[in-house]
Amino acid sequence: MINEIQKDLKKVISLYQEKPYLPFWGELFKITQDLKKVTHLKKQKILLYETNESVPVFYQPDGRFCIAAPGLTIFLTQEEFIDSLLRGMFWPK
Repeated sequence: MINEIQKDLKKVISLYQEKPYLPFWGELFKITQDLKKVTHLKKQKILLYETNESVPVFYQPDGRFCIAAPGLTIFLTQEEFIDSLLRGMFWPK
C-alpha cells in the first residue's frame, strides 16, 4: 500500500511539472489522506522519498511531514506540505 502511495505521489508531481496550470491540490490531498490512514495503522515513521538533494521526506505518526535536511529538520502540516510541493519545494528525485 505504501509503495502505491509513493508511486501516486511521484506521478502527480511529475504531471504537475508538465502541466502546472492544472489543479492538482485535490489529488495531492487525497494521496496524503491515504498516507495518513496507512501510517495511523502502522504507528511508525514512513519514508516517502528523497529529494533531488538526497534529503529524506518522512511522514510522522503524529500527522506531520518531516523534511530531514542536514542540520535542520522541518515539520509541516498536510496543507503546508501540499502547498510546498505546488511551489516546487521538496520534489522527489
